[in-house]
Amino acid sequence: MSAVSLAGVAVVGFASAFQPFTPVEAYLVGVMATTGTAPVAAGVAAAVGQTAGKVLIFLATRGLLRGSLLQRIVDRTRRPARRPSAFRDRMTALIALLDRPRWSAALLFTSAVAGIPPLIAATVYVARTPMSLSLFTILCVTGRIVRFVALAFAPALVLPS
Repeated sequence: MSAVSLAGVAVVGFASAFQPFTPVEAYLVGVMATTGTAPVAAGVAAAVGQTAGKVLIFLATRGLLRGSLLQRIVDRTRRPARRPSAFRDRMTALIALLDRPRWSAALLFTSAVAGIPPLIAATVYVARTPMSLSLFTILCVTGRIVRFVALAFAPALVLPS
């Protein structure tokens, strides 16, 4: 197991938190296929790197949402209420449901494991809820560990020993 490989996976994980066109998944599979890095260690390194980036996005979004400049822009661009529609009513009900702590936690964990919805979108959404930073970090890193450790074992399933 190479410390350089693990550091590389963590750095790419961190970068991929901000750049969806730099997927850590592909890099992780490549590292696993070409080096002798331990799959669990590589998966955890990728998860920690990406979670660190997502924490920065979470904090930045939370700061923007609470900032007075953004609030003034939103207030200025608010439009008069339109006529009600069935779609709008369903979306309002869905948002109200996702604002509940249990459901926002489930959304974040599902996103961290499955990538649906994209974790960056879930991060931005959850930042507007009262979820604590510690709970966000625990759910995000746990879900990412599950995802990345599973991916790290994938090359061993298809490559000859």
